[in-house]
Amino acid sequence: MMSGATEEHAEMKGDSPPRQRKAKRQGTRPVDILLTAVIPLAILLMIWQFIAYFAQGLGLLDIANSFVKLVIKGDADGTTLGQHTAMSMVRVTLGFALAAATAIPLGIAVGRYRLVSMVLGPVVEAFRPLPPIAWIPLSILLFRSNLIGAQVFIIWLGAFFPILINTTAGVKRTSTVHLDVASTFGTSERQILSKIVLPSAAPETFAGLRIGFGIGWMCLVAAEMFGSAIGLGYLVTITQQTGKTGETISAMIVIGFIGFLISYVFLRAEKRLLRWRREVAV
Repeated sequence: MMSGATEEHAEMKGDSPPRQRKAKRQGTRPVDILLTAVIPLAILLMIWQFIAYFAQGLGLLDIANSFVKLVIKGDADGTTLGQHTAMSMVRVTLGFALAAATAIPLGIAVGRYRLVSMVLGPVVEAFRPLPPIAWIPLSILLFRSNLIGAQVFIIWLGAFFPILINTTAGVKRTSTVHLDVASTFGTSERQILSKIVLPSAAPETFAGLRIGFGIGWMCLVAAEMFGSAIGLGYLVTITQQTGKTGETISAMIVIGFIGFLISYVFLRAEKRLLRWRREVAV
């Protein structure tokens, strides 16, 4: 009986690698690629065609011509689509980097230390419901002639709170058993943070980074609509005001595509970097 059970268990273990390889191959099958890439893209193109047609009778070919014109010749000022995109990426990268550099350490402190949570928790909850866009007039007054600083500040606000909240939740979710065992063996606080708390909070932190970048990207586009002379948000505003619907839609497509691409990169990086957690769980 025991020998049969052992053989059955060994057979099951022997079957697991092929199953895992099969599961990995499923994401690369033509059917999966069709469902996850081709069909959604076709649906998006149909939606854009519908909107463009009823807006001003523009078709996909008209939008494509406007897109090519923006890429090669640029807008009325001669600024190309690549230049607008590059400037927007610089602004959002600065704001997001500042948000990550401030929100992650603060989230660890709030989640780990009760006194910090008692002091800063109410402050965070007081400011968190305020929409970042509502800060645009005040940020312009605070930064005066430093328009890029005001825009980076708005992006920082948009990305800061999702990263902070998720990091705090991840730290609080750390197993108390692991913390108690570490304390029993006299592990230093620095080792507890680096070896136990940070790995435990990694999934929530990555989720916060992905969400924070998405919100920061939306805030960037809104912030660039006020006072900018370059950027995707500015391009949407100026082409809309001058009645160039094709160029407006082209800029909107680029904004949406970049947001999707960055979110996809974050998801892939999260799966790759946190693969060890799934292996431990199995």
